[in-house]
Amino acid sequence: MIKEQRRRDAAGWGRQGLLLALTVLVAACSGPVDRKLVTDGTQEQYRASIDAIDAELSAHERDAFNWAVAGLDLAELNKAYPNASIRQVVRGHIKQIRDAHPKEILALQEQANAQRPTITELERVRASGATLRIEDSFFGPKPVIEARIANSSTLALSQASWAATLYINGEAQPTAKSRVHSDFRSIDGLKPSRGVTARFNVGFVKGDDAWSTLAIRQASSTRVELELIPQTALDFNDKPYIAANYREKIQSLENQLKQAEKFSDI
Repeated sequence: MIKEQRRRDAAGWGRQGLLLALTVLVAACSGPVDRKLVTDGTQEQYRASIDAIDAELSAHERDAFNWAVAGLDLAELNKAYPNASIRQVVRGHIKQIRDAHPKEILALQEQANAQRPTITELERVRASGATLRIEDSFFGPKPVIEARIANSSTLALSQASWAATLYINGEAQPTAKSRVHSDFRSIDGLKPSRGVTARFNVGFVKGDDAWSTLAIRQASSTRVELELIPQTALDFNDKPYIAANYREKIQSLENQLKQAEKFSDI
């Protein structure tokens, strides 16, 4: 009888110890990220529920939440995650990204591959001999770029924009960057195998001050590079040859997946 009682007591203590361990585990897993937010009330109530735990959040937890709710207003947050905790919001957003983005990336890669031949052709439209001049104007110093544009592609262009980059004094790092535009409609378009000398006003009428600083005006040498932006190239119907920058969209989705991985410990 005594042995049986001792066995029962030991079993009882074992169960109590297990319950205590589970209680401690639950308490350890609970914290400010698990407290419910008020998303179905006013903006002030929601803000108060955030402020009540903000000081207890780590920088990593705060960054994760800000990332998860970026672009959402209160109504959208409540619809997606009604009165949820920070952990639930972050994990919900991570799941959404992991479920959707890989499929979307695959679809965009197919579209990007399909437009690659057109981009390759547009890369054969090149600018050479680009030079920078600082001219006097009513508004002050005005930067102007002159270059020779040659269309070695099979595509005819009515308009296109270029990424302009300026280097001075032989330096490896650029001093200024801008976007300039070509309008070939006044010369009946830029047909294949044709070339034209182009003049670009950097910064439109007033000029871009970043291209006419004292350092630039007194530089011992300047070098300008012009690169066609494929998404801006228009055909003779003024329609873009490239409908969208799929590579840019893919990169954005991939960055979101990296962020999801970064915050997966929340």
